[in-house]
This record gives sequence, structure tokens and C-alpha cells, in this order.
Amino acid sequence: MADFVQLVNGLGDKDPKTYFEGFFTRSVFKDYQIDESAEKDARQAIKTMFTSSKDLFDRVDLAFDRDPLCLEAFFVYFMLSEDIFVQQRFEAYYEHLSDYGDLSSYQKHCFLTILAFYCDFLMDLHNFTRAIKVQRQVIRLSGELSKGDVNRLSFMYSVIEEADDFYRLYLDSEFDAYDYILLTVTLLKHEDTLRAREVLLDMMEHIEYASYLDHMWDLDEKDEKQKQFIDTVDELYDTICSVPDFYSFAGMVQEETL
Repeated sequence: MADFVQLVNGLGDKDPKTYFEGFFTRSVFKDYQIDESAEKDARQAIKTMFTSSKDLFDRVDLAFDRDPLCLEAFFVYFMLSEDIFVQQRFEAYYEHLSDYGDLSSYQKHCFLTILAFYCDFLMDLHNFTRAIKVQRQVIRLSGELSKGDVNRLSFMYSVIEEADDFYRLYLDSEFDAYDYILLTVTLLKHEDTLRAREVLLDMMEHIEYASYLDHMWDLDEKDEKQKQFIDTVDELYDTICSVPDFYSFAGMVQEETL
């Protein structure tokens, strides 16, 4: 049974127009799962995307006329339109932040999903300052701070080397190894060894195998948990190398725990 998540994940490296033309068909719609909380207009907009005989962009226009927050229509527009038009549509949504409280539960879900895509869009453009602002709005509106939200903010703060906001995120959130390492590197770039030491000590207390940072070769890749930690460090290798003495600093901090 298909749904919006499958629509997004199924695109992969396929040609978007060809993919959408094969997905938005009457036969797929028969088994397409629509959220139970979706109202009549939302359902009609989704149905239009699958059953209209018009071309894709005409279907998108018709669906938006029914429901401006139709995720299916939005995703097609997002993938097939030029960046300047995508940016304008995102900004049009963003200007309605103050209306969020008046939306239904399903509309709120759609609105937050679109803002999450906006953040991804801005990150792809390397507009991290704006992306952080949008991500913060998503967190504020949802009232939640998920692991994915924290990872995303950690990445963006590290890219722009924003140490103070990153440290505040650390104080207010639960970090994983990915977040801890990025914050430590960011603090060391600012020569803030005091806070970097604090963060690493906390990491070694709460993250299993963090004490192996300066001798990763002693970990066993055949063990699933150890390999997960190894993979995280490997993923961040280029970032870590931006601070050549990171591993020696980690070793020095580790000695304090012995």
C-alpha cells in the first residue's frame, strides 16, 4: 500500500517527471493510504493528483486550489520547478506561521512537513543561516525536539562554526556521538578548550566507547555497537581533521577520567 512517505522515498535517482507520471495513476490511487485525519478538501486534492487527466502541473494547480497544503501536489511542484519558484512558494508558506494555531491536526502535519522540506532546500543551497531559522520554527511549532532535529541543527551549527548557539543546544538537548563530536570540534576551532573539555567528559560518561576516541583501532568492527561508533567517527573524519590535535585532546581528557 502506497503513501506519501513511499512517494518521497521511491523517487531516488529516477527522473522525477517520469516517476510521477507512473505514480499518480488511478490504479495506484486504489491502494493509496490517506491519513484518517485528512478533511474532505484535502482528500479531494490528493484524488485530483491521481485521477485527473491533465498534465502534472495542471493537476498541481487544481490540487492547490482545493488544498494549498496538499503534500502530494507540493512534492511534485518542489521536484519539478526551478529553484526561484520553489523559494517563492516556500516563502509564501513561511509568511503564514502566525496562522498555524488555527489549522487542523492534519493541516499542521502538512505545514510542518513542508517547512522541513524548506530546511532541506536551504541546506542544499548552503543557506545555513536561514535553514537554522526555519528549523527552529519547526521545533517551536511542533513543541518537540527529536533526535533528527538535534542532528540537523548540530550539523548546521558546525558548518557555520556557531559555538554559542551550539553549546546552548547541548545544554537543552540529549546529544548522541554525532552531536558531541561536532560540538567539540566547533569549540576547539574557537580555542574554547574549557567548554570542549566539559563536552568531551560528558560524552565519555554518556556515550559508550567514547573513551576510545584516541585509540579507535582497539574497537572491534564485528561488534554491532562498536561498529556504529566507528562509523560515526568515520563519517565525521573530514570535520575532525579540521582540528589536527582533536585526537590528542581527546586522549588528554580521557586521562582525567582514569
